[in-house]
Amino acid sequence: MHIIYIHQYFTLPSNAGGTRSYDLATRFVEAGHKVTMITSSAYLKNFAPYTQKWTVKECNGINVHILDLHYDQKQNFKQRVKAFMGFMYEASKYVAKLDADVVLATSTPLTIAVPALYKAMRHKKPFIFEVRDVWPEAPVAIGALKNKAVISLLEKFEQHTYRKSKHVVALSDDMKTSILRNTDTPTDKVTVIPNISELRRFENFEPGKEFIKSLIGFQPKKSLLYAGTLGSANGLKFMIDIAIRAQSIDEDIMFLLLGDGNEKAGLKQYAAEKGVLGKNLFFLDPIPKAMLPQLYSEVTVASSFYVPIKELWANSANKFFDCLAAGRPVLVNYEGWQANVIRERNMGFVFDYREENIGKEAMRFGKYINDTTLLELHGKNARQVAAEKYSLDVAAQQYLKILEHVV
Repeated sequence: MHIIYIHQYFTLPSNAGGTRSYDLATRFVEAGHKVTMITSSAYLKNFAPYTQKWTVKECNGINVHILDLHYDQKQNFKQRVKAFMGFMYEASKYVAKLDADVVLATSTPLTIAVPALYKAMRHKKPFIFEVRDVWPEAPVAIGALKNKAVISLLEKFEQHTYRKSKHVVALSDDMKTSILRNTDTPTDKVTVIPNISELRRFENFEPGKEFIKSLIGFQPKKSLLYAGTLGSANGLKFMIDIAIRAQSIDEDIMFLLLGDGNEKAGLKQYAAEKGVLGKNLFFLDPIPKAMLPQLYSEVTVASSFYVPIKELWANSANKFFDCLAAGRPVLVNYEGWQANVIRERNMGFVFDYREENIGKEAMRFGKYINDTTLLELHGKNARQVAAEKYSLDVAAQQYLKILEHVV
């Protein structure tokens, strides 16, 4: 079959960012299907010279059609909305010219559904919608969306999108619960396929290489890594607050924040004011996904952080699954399904996110990162859970069944 796969922020392992769409698309190609990826240049800046509005390149069997459109994590909400609308308009016109058997569109944003809906309506093609974040619930929860008329319009569009799609893929059980609670979508129309722990990719590292030393000037004895977006939803002030208190608990613990986002400058300023920047806390620039296995192999523990807003705890963050694939104990500062898995499978550490308990949590974390026997067990358990539940093999098999069913 010919699959049109629409993902505004598609990227490759040679670039920074999540590679779920790339990994799945390569498996679709391996299964004998044709894949046309419709995307923007946002995360493919060095992939091709963009001399025209649309550029077409082939990558590992995937036909990648790229709209030249600027976007980065430092843009404010209005700038992002402009990028969303620009892609929605241009992609809708573009996909109407292409032939296909099925359309798969992956959010965010919710507007990614428009070109898929247009294609489905115009050419009577089945449409699968993948929900990475529940819109508009998530932006409303963090205060990014406040206009009641806009919220109402988006809620109606959300209902329409689920109703018109042949199938909905949610990235967590909590997301599925939200979809069923807020819309009239039948439960058998929604399948949960979480983000992917790409086990083979995270086996590709060199023991003893000391990559971190090349980044900060020395190799830490104990370290906590955060690798992801440094945005307003990620709550990374919490990590800095732990680092502040950790100085007096264990001076050997280093905190590494890798990534970019609209909160980075403010976080660096806060860390500098509190005297931890460059001392036991370091900011690292984004690196290609293919280099992450080396970085993860050298840290003691890895993490995922979010602000204490329960609507965001349904997330299926790439960094959580990267921790598991790398066989690293995973730390989170939120509740929800990921915290439940960590506790049930004994594979990491859940912070109490309440600010009044930050000192107590720093002490608890200091004890945890020094328990080498427990850390080894948690790392092994994390890798086992990745293989059992979140591998690319598992995700691809589920997706191929859905594609074959709707076509």
